[in-house]
Amino acid sequence: MAIFKPEMKSSGGGNKFMGVCEMGISSFVDKSAEFDWCDLLLEAEVHLKDSEYPKRLAIKGDYEKDAEGNINGGYVLNRMYRFFEAIGCTAGINLKGEFETSEGDVIPDIAQYLNDNHTSSGIPGTTPELTHVGYVYKRQNTKTKKVYTEVYTRLYPNTEKGKTELEEYIKWMKTNNYLKEYTEVGGDKDGDGVTVTAEADSNF
Repeated sequence: MAIFKPEMKSSGGGNKFMGVCEMGISSFVDKSAEFDWCDLLLEAEVHLKDSEYPKRLAIKGDYEKDAEGNINGGYVLNRMYRFFEAIGCTAGINLKGEFETSEGDVIPDIAQYLNDNHTSSGIPGTTPELTHVGYVYKRQNTKTKKVYTEVYTRLYPNTEKGKTELEEYIKWMKTNNYLKEYTEVGGDKDGDGVTVTAEADSNF
């Protein structure tokens, strides 16, 4: 008969649903048409290990366009393509802002396409496999002062190597002031009681 040992609970304190977490993608939704303050707002619902409550990973922002209205850049594209690469998606955006497959076929509904091909379980709405690791943090809206829990847009494979690379990446982002987290009064390094993620200004 095999030896049974109960799982040891950490006594180090803290929130196991913050920081680097194992996660899987359960579904996607495209909210781009609902808002006029951004060109792209693509959300992924992710489930964390041992958590009953899903979290939101949002890729949002504007495209940079030339005088003829063709897309020629934008930080949101960098984020989207890095995210797509992490989930094994080879689709992309053409100069007119339409999604296409790598073969050049137009994708009329990017959320449906991702749900059909790139959820961690293969079946949208079901509990996903923990295929990735991501970074969960608190962000404060500078206008409303409300604090939100979000998942950063960069995912890595759920392996020891993936966890190490994510930890190193997040450390680099914080060191270079590309990622700032909300902390309680007295907990932030600037001493003003409020830190805010700088994700909208970052190409990373």
